[in-house]
Amino acid sequence: MAESRDEAMDLVDDVDAIAGLDRLAFQFFKLFAQYEYALKAMGYATSGRNRQAEPDWDRFANQVGALVMDVQDQEIQDARQYILDTPPKRQVWVDNEVQWEVVANLERSPQILFAHIRRVRNNLYHGGKFNGRWIDPDRSQELIGKSLKVLRALVALNPDLSNAINGNQA
Repeated sequence: MAESRDEAMDLVDDVDAIAGLDRLAFQFFKLFAQYEYALKAMGYATSGRNRQAEPDWDRFANQVGALVMDVQDQEIQDARQYILDTPPKRQVWVDNEVQWEVVANLERSPQILFAHIRRVRNNLYHGGKFNGRWIDPDRSQELIGKSLKVLRALVALNPDLSNAINGNQA
């Protein structure tokens, strides 16, 4: 009887952990979407295919995102370091199937940091982390949580970004 109670508690813990990861992913998606709007509102945009407005993440990272590289707060330093040291893998198509490819982690720049954060979003959005369940939930939680910390820190550092995200700029 005690064993089945332990199994039931483990299941509850698993459900709670998954629910927490789901909430974290939602927070990340919401802030990332706000960033995409903010970049365009701040003029960090390009004209894509069929003149579609697209955020210019590289220019933004180099000009505004660079602020987060100098943050001395330990949590932000740890988040930045984790993302740069252990970047999200890239989905590739090999032999008619999806595989994961390790991404080099040699460069340390705002552009690379934000490229890794965009890949976290892409892997989530394009289904790279789900197969009826979270794939590697511990790693997913680390990448999503630390990416969210970096994005939130930058909002606090840049008034124009904060205004755009909080709806004070059209």
